[in-house]
Amino acid sequence: MKQRVLMTGAAGTVGTALWKAWEEQGSYTLTLMDINPIAEASSRVVQADIRDYAAMQELCRDHDVLVHLAYIRQDSLGKVSGEVSDIGASMTLFEAAREGGIQKIVYASTNHVSGWNERLDSPPRFSTGDQFRPDGWYGAMKGMAEIAGRYLVDAHGLRFISIRIGSFNGTSEPSGIRHCSTLLTPRDCVQLFSLAVDYAGAVKYLITYGRSANTDGYQQSYLDISGAVEVLGYQPQDNLVKTHLHKFLSEP
Repeated sequence: MKQRVLMTGAAGTVGTALWKAWEEQGSYTLTLMDINPIAEASSRVVQADIRDYAAMQELCRDHDVLVHLAYIRQDSLGKVSGEVSDIGASMTLFEAAREGGIQKIVYASTNHVSGWNERLDSPPRFSTGDQFRPDGWYGAMKGMAEIAGRYLVDAHGLRFISIRIGSFNGTSEPSGIRHCSTLLTPRDCVQLFSLAVDYAGAVKYLITYGRSANTDGYQQSYLDISGAVEVLGYQPQDNLVKTHLHKFLSEP
């Protein structure tokens, strides 16, 4: 029986890459949710707001896995009375998922959780999943959601896998030299998130970075994917260091 997967933020760049591939592969029974319209999908589509607790709880009741990609963008950071921040929305969604019977949350996090490592040294310090050095409120709130996931695992037995995406532009073409280290290509993104959705091993809580291979054996990306490789079985197919780095190094 196919896993029933609820995806938030499905209208975004990452979400679109995932659901198009998953529909083509017939991998899961999908429900695609976003506050914005989603066109051309053959799966069930629900237009809703992740801040609507009742709606989220009702949706979660019919699913096994939550793939949480949505992000609440805001400039005021709670300075407006009654405004819900991204971490507030994520915690509400996680609780709705728990009460609704979700068994696993696959969370789209960001390298910005440890983004300060890029400012400390050149080349950047190596970033691992146990590090929290956010370079702004965006990274800080993503890190807080990962900590909330730790609580769900310990207190309620859910499985929580966080993928700190390096860079994703919907293509396999880096837009600068940094992308040669950080870029996660669409096919590697689909592989990584699929492995996370399917994983049923002993590890209940995992934080890993999401990038393509991006190494030449000597020069290594500074984002650690060892958890994805060793726990999930991730085998990235694209390597921007080998295929594209020389193009940027040769530019005048």
